[in-house]
Amino acid sequence: MKNIIFIFIILFQSIFSKEILISGAASLKEYLEKNIQEYKAIDPELAISLNLGGSGTLKRQLEQGGDVDVIFLANRDYMIDLKNNNYIFNEEVILENSLVLIKNNNTSSNSGILAIGDPKYVPAGQYATEVLNNLPLKDYSLVYGKDVRSVLSYVELGEADFGIVYLTDAKLLNNSKVIEVFPTNLHKPIEYSIGISKTTKNKEDAEKFLKFLRGKGWE
Repeated sequence: MKNIIFIFIILFQSIFSKEILISGAASLKEYLEKNIQEYKAIDPELAISLNLGGSGTLKRQLEQGGDVDVIFLANRDYMIDLKNNNYIFNEEVILENSLVLIKNNNTSSNSGILAIGDPKYVPAGQYATEVLNNLPLKDYSLVYGKDVRSVLSYVELGEADFGIVYLTDAKLLNNSKVIEVFPTNLHKPIEYSIGISKTTKNKEDAEKFLKFLRGKGWE
């Protein structure tokens, strides 16, 4: 009898637990962590888990059946594709960003190793490739990172002399500095789009959290 009651309690908690999982671009780490913490004061019973990575990787995870409630990517084209193929209910842009060139403080020359995100999977790498096509930077050898934070790490640790990252990532620099902010006409608009997965088990709370994020800047 005790076993039956215990199983019933577990099933009850599973059915009625309040939880959402957010898949977010790596460059959104601090933004999402800060806003998740603020939202806990509004709804302390809602458990929010965070899955960070390259936008292309997160997109594939959802397409392959990943358990996601909210998806927030750094490439709007990815989100439009997810919407058109019925993986999400809708998508909307709520943040924008800029692209910058960073340099390790110990690098004295104007040439060396340039790190960018892998353009196959990382929007920052795709934007960086557009910049390099429109404004060729000479005397660089390219290395690819799995996401924009990996690029930042390469430069900070001196494993790369230069890197192309988002302006918001530059706030985290300690051993490097921004040496150029790229004009926006050199790449597509950097738009962060968010949407709710059609497989969500908690659409109501996902919608409430999305509503909370609307209009909140990077800060």
